[in-house]
Order: sequence, then structure tokens, then C-alpha cells
Amino acid sequence: MGGDAPSTWQALLSGTSGVRSLTQDWASELPVTFAASIAVDPSEVLDRVEARRLDRTSQFALVAAREAWADSGLERESLDPTRLGVAVATG
Repeated sequence: MGGDAPSTWQALLSGTSGVRSLTQDWASELPVTFAASIAVDPSEVLDRVEARRLDRTSQFALVAAREAWADSGLERESLDPTRLGVAVATG
């Protein structure tokens, strides 16, 4: 629905749907062509080398983590790196 937290929140508040018809050629082979697609591709946010080293799920996680970090307002120097961690899971 949005490429970041503020635009996603605005879309939710305005009742905008994130679901639409898939128009790509490969989608015509699927039994259903109605789906929610991402608003911003991680490769547009991450540099090429970084994106190549990560699978798609990890790319999304890294983009979200960076946005959350920027939104927190915390400075890197104010944290003890031995007390900071991230848990990511997929299913």
C-alpha cells in the first residue's frame, strides 16, 4: 500500500486497497490474477551489492529495519552494540 510507514498509514486511513489485478505476462498463467503487490522494490532502496547478497525476504527485512531505526531517532553512538539484536523469521 505504501513504500514506507507514513504512506502505508495514510493509505490505511483513507481506505485505499493494496490489492489489484496483476498485469505482468507471467500472471496470465496463474488461476488467480488478483493480489497484493509491493509498493517499492527493495532493489530501489538497497545498493546493488547489498541486494545481491540477500534473498528477497531478507531484503524486505533490512529495508524495514533501517526505516524503523531512522524513525526511532536513536544515534548509533548512544547504544551498546552488545545489547542490541534483531530476530527475523519467515514461514
